[in-house]
Amino acid sequence: MCDTLNYVKTIKPPKRNLTLNLPVELIRQAKVQAAERNMSLNAWIQEAIDHTLLFRSRYITSGEKILEAAERRVLKMPKKKLTRDQLHER
Repeated sequence: MCDTLNYVKTIKPPKRNLTLNLPVELIRQAKVQAAERNMSLNAWIQEAIDHTLLFRSRYITSGEKILEAAERRVLKMPKKKLTRDQLHER
């Protein structure tokens, strides 16, 4: 591998310290969860935040896709109103 590629792979994003004020029981539970996964509390919290942000991003993206489909009328609704009996036909 070339030296430049090795250098690029070793660059880590900048980090900052963060002080949290959390309930004692929540901290205890988080430590237990981290220990069960053989992770530091710091790594476990980072993973939890990453997971939450990714989930939220996917949730918003899927909602946007549904709205776009509705605007393009991909989800086509009948032009004429259906009667109750027609809606419930099997």
